[in-house]
Amino acid sequence: MKYSTLRLISGAFIIVGILLSQSLLLRFCITVFIIILASNSGRKFRLLPNLILLVTISFAHTFSPYGLVIFSIGSYPITLGALSIGANKAFLLISFIYASHYMMSSRPQIPGKLGAIISLQFYYFDRLTTNWHQIEKKRPLIGAIDQLLLGIEKDIDGQPIKPTETRYVVKKDIFIHIFHISIIILLLLIFSDKAKSIFPFIALLP
Repeated sequence: MKYSTLRLISGAFIIVGILLSQSLLLRFCITVFIIILASNSGRKFRLLPNLILLVTISFAHTFSPYGLVIFSIGSYPITLGALSIGANKAFLLISFIYASHYMMSSRPQIPGKLGAIISLQFYYFDRLTTNWHQIEKKRPLIGAIDQLLLGIEKDIDGQPIKPTETRYVVKKDIFIHIFHISIIILLLLIFSDKAKSIFPFIALLP
């Protein structure tokens, strides 16, 4: 088995864990873990874009007030429930972005025509999220986006996506990726309903 295929399978299990997570704290923990994995895979972590994403999505949900009112801006209430829902969705998006970085760090090639299309979509998404910072601030936004897309298209130039790694899996790789998946499973078990019945304080966590 190619190493890129193993990374793709491991990433798929991690994405399932992301989808199964519901608690805000659990999703935060999974997001941090995935960011660490992506960073160790050679992807750069930029704090500011993620903070902007977290703040904007959380703030957008305050337009539908829900739960305890923390404070008010004039007659506009800022509620804890709305901020929690927004933060939960923001962590979901951020974790998906870094999970894609983790999966695409070895540039996997899925066999077949459908696999080629899926690989290309992952590649485009990976390049967009990693090169977004290159947009010049003085440029009109639409023109900057066009320039970014044209640059990515020029890089591909109709050629098939080639994997960056050609090495095959060794036992150490399997154990490492099983460990990654085990961390996600452990986090899900800690925040599961059964764990909450044994340790009631877990149910009080956001």
